[in-house]
Amino acid sequence: MKVFIAYRFTGEDPQQLEPMLRSIIEAFNDRGVEAYSTFFDDLEFQDKSMSAKEIMVHAFRKIDDSDLLFVVQTSDNKSEGMIMEVGYCIAKHKPIVAAVRNTVGYTYVPDMAHISFRWQDNDGLRRQIRSLDLGAL
Repeated sequence: MKVFIAYRFTGEDPQQLEPMLRSIIEAFNDRGVEAYSTFFDDLEFQDKSMSAKEIMVHAFRKIDDSDLLFVVQTSDNKSEGMIMEVGYCIAKHKPIVAAVRNTVGYTYVPDMAHISFRWQDNDGLRRQIRSLDLGAL
């Protein structure tokens, strides 16, 4: 099984994103699930001076190769890219799992998901991922 991780990049602190995304990938890997995040491709994107459209096309190709979308929301601020990835998965009938930090107010992304949960810290996020019933998707 392959998972594509959607997250908000613009306006977020990369030094906080990196350990969170690494812990998500590790939690899925512990379950034998391959997880992918474009965050770790950012240097490649910068080197190639890719446009926003090219980055989204790249993400859509990776989503096409994935079995589900894992959306992680860390703030109330919206992400155009993340919302496009959710819409793309809805159109492609790909399952969506939404993980929303406890500090986030109302968001409709969990309503779009097959499974959703709230989390407080990276340890709690990892525990939730490890206990997901992926067979129900």
